[in-house]
Amino acid sequence: MTDERFWALIEKARAGGLFRPNSKASADPDRMRKVLKPLGNDEVYDFGRTFYRKVGEMNSWRLWGAGYVIAGGMSDDSFHYFRAWIVGKGKVVFDIAMTDPDALGPHIDDPSVDNEGLGYVAVTLLKERGLDDHPIAGINPDGEPVGEPFDEETVAERFPRLATQFG
Repeated sequence: MTDERFWALIEKARAGGLFRPNSKASADPDRMRKVLKPLGNDEVYDFGRTFYRKVGEMNSWRLWGAGYVIAGGMSDDSFHYFRAWIVGKGKVVFDIAMTDPDALGPHIDDPSVDNEGLGYVAVTLLKERGLDDHPIAGINPDGEPVGEPFDEETVAERFPRLATQFG
């Protein structure tokens, strides 16, 4: 699946079928299901693989530190759900997260920054169709984060804009 197609599907789920360029919402899992349901098995599978690859691309201590400041703490699981939330926000927010996580503040609609359900949509749909192939096979989005780990006591200093917004 091309990146362009992937992000178009995410945007369709974010907007609920109507383009709303100022929406801050992450893609709703129920809407994502409605977007993916009419697609063929191969395209749903490719969407799921692309989703997990995108989540894995963001596996960095730098982004985890930003999420820690936004949410006031972040476990392994909540870091995964934070990255799913970012993917669900679309390409613009994904690119910001990859390049300057401290600039995420204006895109935060809910400081819980969690979209756990989005990661299960393609998997569940394929299972319902009787397919056992799991889109995450061979992809490890949750290995050791890249970069330098943050110190919980000083992490806010690394993200001054987020620290100002989320204290």
